[in-house]
Amino acid sequence: MWPRPRISYKLLLNWHCLPVRHIGRLLTQIFHLLLPSFLQPRRQSGSAKPETLPPTAFLDGMRGLAAFIVVICHLTYGTFDLTHAWGANLGPEANPQGQEVTRGFLRLPIIRLLYSGPPMVAIFFVISGYALSYKPIRLMRSQSHEQLMTAMSSAVFRRGVRLFLPCFASTCLVICLAQLNLYKITEEFASQMRTLREDHCYTQPNFWLQFTDWLQQMLIFVDVFNWSLYAGSIELDRHLWTIPAEFRCSMALFLSQMMVARMSTRLRLLTLSALTVWGVSWDRWELCPFWAGAIIAELDIIRLSTPSRHSPITAQFSSRSITCASNIFYTLMFWCSLFLLSYPDAAAHATPGYVTLTHYIPTCFTEKHRFWPTIGAILIIWSACRLDVLRTRVFCFAPIQYLGQISFPLYVMHGPIIHTLGYLILPRTPDLETPEIMRQFELDFLKASVVIMLVVVWAADVFLRLIDTPCVNLARRVEKMFFVI
Repeated sequence: MWPRPRISYKLLLNWHCLPVRHIGRLLTQIFHLLLPSFLQPRRQSGSAKPETLPPTAFLDGMRGLAAFIVVICHLTYGTFDLTHAWGANLGPEANPQGQEVTRGFLRLPIIRLLYSGPPMVAIFFVISGYALSYKPIRLMRSQSHEQLMTAMSSAVFRRGVRLFLPCFASTCLVICLAQLNLYKITEEFASQMRTLREDHCYTQPNFWLQFTDWLQQMLIFVDVFNWSLYAGSIELDRHLWTIPAEFRCSMALFLSQMMVARMSTRLRLLTLSALTVWGVSWDRWELCPFWAGAIIAELDIIRLSTPSRHSPITAQFSSRSITCASNIFYTLMFWCSLFLLSYPDAAAHATPGYVTLTHYIPTCFTEKHRFWPTIGAILIIWSACRLDVLRTRVFCFAPIQYLGQISFPLYVMHGPIIHTLGYLILPRTPDLETPEIMRQFELDFLKASVVIMLVVVWAADVFLRLIDTPCVNLARRVEKMFFVI
């Protein structure tokens, strides 16, 4: 874990009443607060044993990478027309002279995952289904029904606080930035976007009107009884539409867990599989990855807890052959999942490699571009569970684990920064797209993007320590106050 220095917030709030001798201490605490955690010195512990990661740590790494890619996706909105896939027959106006090779390469399957947002949302939902089901399923399998009831009531109680409270803070930051006119001065840039225009926070004449508008939008944001897909989407930050969806799907998953808690393993897996198929038939794609994540969690628990049944004589040979065959199978599944995750957001019916797949999407499925990426998200989580090189090395690599730690702050903070600092320093899309002009434009875009990404990571790091972690701790304290033990 990265060090989190103790900060006296009372000292920060009452700085004007401090004697001169405490000013240095105050400045030191502010410095530690603003300094990224990975640059702060590590605390020396008494034991020399290295910190061991939990068995589900690889999911944190996957979540962190997905959040980072979502930031890249939203950074390219309205600047590069990369929504279509490689080879799509879109006409000459979609591929200006001199840009066919570059943009064609970026639209290739797997390559386009480096900046594609919708597949990452499906990965978020599968990971959530797995993470929210891991402990309950272990208790179900051990027949610990009393502990299961305690765990479920705790999860239901804390879920809303965990998801919504940090978003209240991030949207408060948005209205403060709006009142500083940082959204006002970037309105022109936001309005000139050619491809995907995002809603830009409107700057009210005074703070009171801005605050009352924030209250109204927060009421919309927490409308958890509206089951339309984008219910809860707010103008302050459209990227947060997944948070109400995540909450609703979490509640549906918890209800499903209670339903299957006393079933046998086989019947429980069959029931969750049936719910997944049923969700597809009723066009509830957002529920399906949660149920699929629960299935993967149980299969993973079974695999990790099942001892080898081979005799000592044949154990070594059988283990090697089975491991080799398993690695080949799940490696192929992993690459197949990357191909499915690369399904284009638009013009898939005209994209080589995806034309046939498009015909197999159920007619009842309205979000066509999410069908195959959702299946790809399920397969990539399943294959990552089985491939040790991914589970224990790639996704547990320290920088990727760090992205996992700041994944939620990264998601909620990137919108305000892109719409203010980003729109201030990003280059405008040129009207005349000649090779020379576009090369300079791409270079300028790359420089601005590096600055923006560094600021986003820094802001997420500070938000984690200042807002996110205290929100988690607050939920636990309130739970202890309200619940009878």
